[in-house]
Amino acid sequence: MASTVSENVKKEQDEKSWVDYIQKDLPQHLDAYQSVDQITNEIYLGWFVRGLHKTSVDLMILFLFFHVIRVFITRAYRTPGELKWVSGSIVLFVTLAMGFTGYSLIFDNVSYWGMTVVTNMIGTLPVIGTPLLHLLRGGEEVSGVTLLRLYDLHTKLLPVLLGGLVLGHVVIVRLLGFAEVKGSRGFHSFYPEHTLKMGAIAAGLLLLIVNIVMIFPPLLGPPANVQEVASDVSPPWYFSAPFMWITLLPGPLALWSLLGFAGFFVVYPFLDRVLDERGWPMEIVNALVAAAVVCAMAGLMYLDTLM
Repeated sequence: MASTVSENVKKEQDEKSWVDYIQKDLPQHLDAYQSVDQITNEIYLGWFVRGLHKTSVDLMILFLFFHVIRVFITRAYRTPGELKWVSGSIVLFVTLAMGFTGYSLIFDNVSYWGMTVVTNMIGTLPVIGTPLLHLLRGGEEVSGVTLLRLYDLHTKLLPVLLGGLVLGHVVIVRLLGFAEVKGSRGFHSFYPEHTLKMGAIAAGLLLLIVNIVMIFPPLLGPPANVQEVASDVSPPWYFSAPFMWITLLPGPLALWSLLGFAGFFVVYPFLDRVLDERGWPMEIVNALVAAAVVCAMAGLMYLDTLM
């Protein structure tokens, strides 16, 4: 009897020490994955709330792209509207940063390796690359500290920055006025015409988002595994084309070309002014450039689905 009791006590002690060992060595950053898994699969309607958040981000970025294309084709950035374009461009980039940080916080295997690839590319920048890499990661490797920093960016710094930028963009648009676009409507009152129209659009979008979430609920892949590269590290659709671009080209060339395109995108109104003064048919040029960029992005996104 005494030997049986001692064996049970020893077994309990061994089990406790094994649990303590696991808890001690378990990467703390997996807690992020476990919390998302709990929200998705255990909390009542947690999957629905997460789906609303994800789908809203997707639609926000989609409509931002539509807005950029419309402004570009109609040349609504013309003098004195260059500042409107520059401020709107920064809003777009910060919104994409919000999408990246939110996507990374899931910390499944796909988002982990996607985050690793992106931060590695940032580290290749001359002079500022290594300090910026350590600033984002909080060290040499992606870890729990990295998640804490991305969490602070996603929930604190970037929302405040984005709110201020959107407010500044609206103020700039109101001060500089709207560009005259051929075929656009004339003046219409803010209330009730504009208010009712925006209310109807908002209600329709809410209905659309709810239906999308119900039909395509959010998924969650396996947890991050530092020893096994994910078979599909494809990022969200709005990063699909740049991701395919950096996959096809050598690292430094891909990074510098993306940075060059971003800079060219921001200063394009000033180039438009110069070319327009020299007699270039900018309406036709913009239409061709927009078509080429959209086709290139669609082609890269299609290639990404095949990889």
